[in-house]
Amino acid sequence: MTFHTQWMTMAVMLSSGVMIGVILDTYRVLKARFRLRGWTVSLVDFLYWTVSAALVFSLLMWSNWGELRFYIFVAVCMGLFLYLSWLSRPVSRCIRCLVQWIEQVLRWLVLALHTLIWVPLVYLWLLLKKVLHVLWRLLLVLGKVALKVLTPLEWMTRPLRNFFSPYFAKIQRIYGKMKTWWTKKKRKG
Repeated sequence: MTFHTQWMTMAVMLSSGVMIGVILDTYRVLKARFRLRGWTVSLVDFLYWTVSAALVFSLLMWSNWGELRFYIFVAVCMGLFLYLSWLSRPVSRCIRCLVQWIEQVLRWLVLALHTLIWVPLVYLWLLLKKVLHVLWRLLLVLGKVALKVLTPLEWMTRPLRNFFSPYFAKIQRIYGKMKTWWTKKKRKG
């Protein structure tokens, strides 16, 4: 391995230590914000270490085709130590501010969707219910009026009623038989 490759690998591993620190601070802030407890902490710890290992391994493969030397471990640890001692507090504050900003944007979006979509739909539904109620009441009133008007005219419909009444009686008998057959079948099954 050439001297240039070694220095480039050292710089990449220092930066990977810094990235591991950023990921760690992000995890700490989110863990505190969402109050993770119990098995979720173990799961997120496992995910953190998996992502960190994948990051270091992929950067090591990119920089020197995966040749593992002692100075690589030193570089990763030194990058993490430098990050934790110099950059951890400001980055944690920035991450907290970013999380708060994202929460405010999401709250605003939910409020906007509620105000612009949900509230008008509720009012439209209430308006539709009132209109249908008024139409139903109007239909009932018209039906009562029609019955009062048509009752004296019953003599006009008597021939049609007399003609169709035997058929209606047969239909009612068939319906009654089917209904009893169906209830017997339901009791057996």
